[in-house]
Amino acid sequence: MIGASQFSTFIFLDLETTGLQKPVEITELTMIAVERDHIVESSQTKTTPRLLDKFTTCVRPTKEIEWFASTVTCLSNEDLEKRKGFDIELGKIVRSFITRQPQPVCLIAHNGDNFDFKILASQMKAVGITLPESVRASDSLKAFRKQHKEAKADLNNGANGTSSTTVAGKRKRFSCSLNNLYCTFVGGEFENAHSSEGDALALLRLVIHKPDILEYLENGAHKLSWQNKENGGSSVKKPKVALNEKDINQVQDEYLSQLEKEGLL
Repeated sequence: MIGASQFSTFIFLDLETTGLQKPVEITELTMIAVERDHIVESSQTKTTPRLLDKFTTCVRPTKEIEWFASTVTCLSNEDLEKRKGFDIELGKIVRSFITRQPQPVCLIAHNGDNFDFKILASQMKAVGITLPESVRASDSLKAFRKQHKEAKADLNNGANGTSSTTVAGKRKRFSCSLNNLYCTFVGGEFENAHSSEGDALALLRLVIHKPDILEYLENGAHKLSWQNKENGGSSVKKPKVALNEKDINQVQDEYLSQLEKEGLL
């Protein structure tokens, strides 16, 4: 049974961007807002809630879109040439979309902690807009990883559960990419993968089909601590220093997590 929650609304967020090289800029943004109660109700019928708010927009970046990002998202600088950049008007729209939902609100994004949340907060701050302190965020990639890790531990301890897939007698690593999770728990492939709206809607449907993940999402919710930080550094240039082991591990984790999200690991 799914218990009570501290949140009234979940907003499923997904960004398409210029790539992985910092500073990263948004090329497409989608937010899908759904009341938590409606998610729980829809989990009984495995259907998308009737009541939801959606916002999607394309954004012209100020830098070149990396070849790999353009290939995956099917967005090029030429495609976005006549679009507006991420300006104060868009910043206000994003903030208004979030604040007009039943409060309190939690943003949900797959690999959000390493990617979407940082980039959105950075571009919002660049135009002088910040989100309310009450807004929380939760990374669904971390939530599914934690849930799978616990289920695997229960299985190893002899608890009931499904057997892991094996290849040539060896246990195969379970990918928590959005595509693999969707295929496993919803079935089939989702439409418009690697578009911000397609990915955000797929994440919503995934949660509807696996509502027990709500507990992990809510327990992992945190403040948007990057609102006062620049994506890729401040305007004041800092001298280059060698990365220590902790920094190297963090960079590797961010990079590998994004590749896993995209189903490339």
